[in-house]
Amino acid sequence: METSYQTIINSFVDAYGLSRGQVIAEIERTFSSMLSRWHRKNVVVIFAEGQLLALGYHDGPDGPVQASVDMTTLRGWNTIKRILDRNLRIAASLDAVAKYKRKEKHVFWGDIVFRTSEELGVEIELEFGVSMLASCPLNYLGRHERDRLHPYARRAFHLRRVESVMVGDTPRIQITVDRVSKTLPEKLLLLQLESHCHGIRISCRKRYVGHKSFLTSNCFVPKNVILATARELGEHVELRVVRTTQQYSK
Repeated sequence: METSYQTIINSFVDAYGLSRGQVIAEIERTFSSMLSRWHRKNVVVIFAEGQLLALGYHDGPDGPVQASVDMTTLRGWNTIKRILDRNLRIAASLDAVAKYKRKEKHVFWGDIVFRTSEELGVEIELEFGVSMLASCPLNYLGRHERDRLHPYARRAFHLRRVESVMVGDTPRIQITVDRVSKTLPEKLLLLQLESHCHGIRISCRKRYVGHKSFLTSNCFVPKNVILATARELGEHVELRVVRTTQQYSK
């Protein structure tokens, strides 16, 4: 196979945003799997000194026997490249999912970009300068706002789940958000207080979506922050400070 491995690796790094090590590991796995099937024995492929080296293993009379597998006779690079493309797309998708999964249970502001009979399409920024499309099923909205939220509205959403799914043969990152979680009023309050109160802890004890949320805090929360949260959620917000009873309602 007369192909420059360095050129191939660099092209895959550029195409999929993976590290060089991740690309090499995926190439090694793909070639090992394919050669093992073709030769009907265990084959391990490693990248060393700018070349792919293949070692085959089979059982001999005195135990396992190791033998080199000639890679220069390998044909069908176009087929191999298609398989590598697919595997690297999956690897890139899983890598992104692992990165963004750490952001689950956090709150993000998002712009509604479309609406169907089943869901809202929401554009959210999970990291600075990178906008991604999330799905908010209508049953993940309170009944009081299912008919009120339309494209161009900007709302706070709770990041419910990040996962990798296959659409045909193409891996996709699927992001699901909601506005019914108990975490939403908690994190929405904290988001507004981030630069004002260090070490604050807020917990939502009960939430009746579209009606009232009951929260506790370990320190004072300004009334304007509570009212802003209530307006965003479209429900009353009652916050009780530990050892000091303070209640504010919409």
